[in-house]
Amino acid sequence: METSYAERHIKSLSLAKTCAELGARIKTISYLTGLGHQDLVRLFFVDAHSAPRGRPPASPEWYHQANLIEKVEASVFCAIFERMSALGVGPADALVGAYKTYRGQCAQPARISFDRAFDLVCHLKGMWAQRTVQFSLNVCPSCHSHFLAALGERARCEHACPFCKLVKRYSCDKRVQTSFAPCSTPPLLQSDFGLLAVFIANGTADADAR
Repeated sequence: METSYAERHIKSLSLAKTCAELGARIKTISYLTGLGHQDLVRLFFVDAHSAPRGRPPASPEWYHQANLIEKVEASVFCAIFERMSALGVGPADALVGAYKTYRGQCAQPARISFDRAFDLVCHLKGMWAQRTVQFSLNVCPSCHSHFLAALGERARCEHACPFCKLVKRYSCDKRVQTSFAPCSTPPLLQSDFGLLAVFIANGTADADAR
């Protein structure tokens, strides 16, 4: 069934509100929703000066000069975006969903802003504000992680993969340890196994009876 204009407009407004809450610039929101600058200011900001300002991100230059932690976080975000896209999620929704997921996984405040995430996707897919693809997600032949790289760059194990570099530095770099703290696994109780616990208990009882 064809979506009505009212439904599309309501969806655009909802997406714009979410993007504003995530700290997006007005121009970024406009690219994602098609809503005009003045409408966005009137609906989601006190005035034009209250919206995020400053020079917009330039991902290709930034990424190639970024530190190891920033490269890892950028790769994590882009990998999540690609997985959501592969499930059939639309680009704008995949961007928002991937950003929320990425931010929720950060032990420290996220280093990748929403505008930076938007620009990374622009250069990864050649869409919205960019028409040429600058990045690709390579698979490391050593650790099998997906990492962001310049288009056409070969994956040469730890020489290119930020995750391999992170593992090597982890034991001696406090900053890396703080940014990627190990997750603690809660102890499992017998009740957590559900029906399996019943089978285990019955099996033990049968063995004792023998």
